[in-house]
Amino acid sequence: MCYTTRVTPPGHEVRLVGGAIRDILMDKKPKDVDLATTAIPEQTVKLCETNGIKHILTGLQHGTISVMLDDGELYEVTTLRTDVSTDGRHAVVQFTDDFRLDAARRDLTVNAMAADIDGNFYDYYDGLADLHNRRVRFVGDARERIREDYLRILRYFRFFGRIANKNDDFDDETVQVISEQKDGLAAISRERIWLEVQKIIVGCHAVKILHKMKELGLFPEINLKGVQLDFKELSRIHGNGGISEVRPATALAYLISSKTDFGIVRKSWKMSCDEELVGQFVLKHREVLVNPHACLPRVLKHFKDLLVDTPKHCRHKVYLGLRELTLAESNTTIRETIQAETCYHDNTVESGESRCHGDTVESVGLYNVLSTWDVPTCPIRGDEVISALNLRKGPEVQRFYTRAKNKWKESDYLLGKEDLLKHILDLHKETKCS
Repeated sequence: MCYTTRVTPPGHEVRLVGGAIRDILMDKKPKDVDLATTAIPEQTVKLCETNGIKHILTGLQHGTISVMLDDGELYEVTTLRTDVSTDGRHAVVQFTDDFRLDAARRDLTVNAMAADIDGNFYDYYDGLADLHNRRVRFVGDARERIREDYLRILRYFRFFGRIANKNDDFDDETVQVISEQKDGLAAISRERIWLEVQKIIVGCHAVKILHKMKELGLFPEINLKGVQLDFKELSRIHGNGGISEVRPATALAYLISSKTDFGIVRKSWKMSCDEELVGQFVLKHREVLVNPHACLPRVLKHFKDLLVDTPKHCRHKVYLGLRELTLAESNTTIRETIQAETCYHDNTVESGESRCHGDTVESVGLYNVLSTWDVPTCPIRGDEVISALNLRKGPEVQRFYTRAKNKWKESDYLLGKEDLLKHILDLHKETKCS
């Protein structure tokens, strides 16, 4: 923690606080480093300017400044504060020099611990004991903490997934308070709702947590009322082992079985375009992999046809969705699909013997096979259809072109231009005769 001295004005104290302490105690690398200081923001800014330290005025009215030190990482330095007033979403704060008062305004006991530069540990609300016992508790009175910011209801469940050993070890008194205060979630922005839900849905105990949230009546407050949920499917992909790598939108697409419902939730939670793309892709194509009749050639053919039919400038969207789908199905369906038919006939083998391709596909993964496949281009164009059949531009040209392209795809992309032109000429003659 020697870097803290660089952002500590003379006569003031800085401590490492919050999630960084919690993660260190859990033998995890902290994702964020938050520092609390007795110095007011102006003093910290002046020190940064004097020492040539890059800094951003992240939230000056709340006492927060982001500083970039030699390692290139951003550290948030926040003046100690207490809440003067709250409305369930925002707080009016007052600066203080009392670390205990600052800790009192934090949400959970496991997030209220601190340490100073000399290694002294500060734990005003028994967060260490709660961490040891894998228990999630609010600091002080749960009702008061929730009323200060109703998003803390979802944060409780998010951290339950991170800390609890048992998936049903909820504190009865806490969940009762949550049930009583759930109406306050209606005032929370939908973006903030999604930020918390996405961490819950890919975290530990996700299915049990969501069941508890439903039991407590939280779903209507977060725009999930009437949405058909498939807990069994979400549980299945959690069991696959790849859940920690997938995007939350992918997990949500397994939980919400309807494309229409997914679209409604996506709009409500103001999810990004990429998140909608991934979710809708998974909903549309996952049946190809979970189909009990699926085999490797069929699966490959489905996605190869999809790539062939997708304009080149849009294929990155297919690759993104495919990557998410294969990660979600990583340890079960994909492997079973590949093993269902590990050997298939290779027309290049003159003897007629089958050549085994299954090991290759399984070793590098279905996504890697498709993402490195050189996508062929249909050898026939619309203007060539017009010329061959002496037609004018219009729907009829498109119909003949589509039938020619389908014939090409059925041949595993082997038929050439002459074959396809002959095919549509024959079709055109049949049409005229009929």
